[in-house]
Amino acid sequence: MARPPHPLAAASLAPAHVPAGSVWHHIFQDRFPDPLGFGFGASRFSDPRKSARPRFGIYYVAGRFETAFLETIIRDRRNGNPGSLIMSAADLDDYVHVPVIVDQSLSVVDLRSGNAIALGLPTNTIRAAAHRRGQSTSLAIHRRTENFDGIWYPSRLDGEENLAIYDRAVPKLSAGPRRKLGTCPELAPILDAYRIALV
Repeated sequence: MARPPHPLAAASLAPAHVPAGSVWHHIFQDRFPDPLGFGFGASRFSDPRKSARPRFGIYYVAGRFETAFLETIIRDRRNGNPGSLIMSAADLDDYVHVPVIVDQSLSVVDLRSGNAIALGLPTNTIRAAAHRRGQSTSLAIHRRTENFDGIWYPSRLDGEENLAIYDRAVPKLSAGPRRKLGTCPELAPILDAYRIALV
């Protein structure tokens, strides 16, 4: 039996525009040469279809350096540990940071604040560690005739702003200078705030 269409397939959405000139943050492994590269692995808003061709890719950026660090490096590593989190400084050197500039305004679906609730989305669409709900929502948005560039949503880790950008909109972005994560001056106060000890 065919699945019923996703509720967002024909619903009135909450569109927004990410302005040209805005700067976001992306942290990724240094072994990848393209700072605007993306994969097709499972993530919050990735394409849930395993055999579809072509599948869409997702490129993630955060509104703050701190949020990018939490989303990429920490994630759930602190769960159940109120003390110090021990991390290898060498492991951090495997990562780099780039500022990401929006060169052309992005048309996105806004799931911040109460918009997700207003659209009838379950709270685990953007809050759960599991990704099934988010992926089906992303697929429904990607299929819309409006050709949205992505999704504006709050981080489940600190509530700050993130963007999930569909691969078709990545050409609207450019990347700034590449910096080794361990050399970023923004890192020291974050390590203190989250009780992270480097060894």
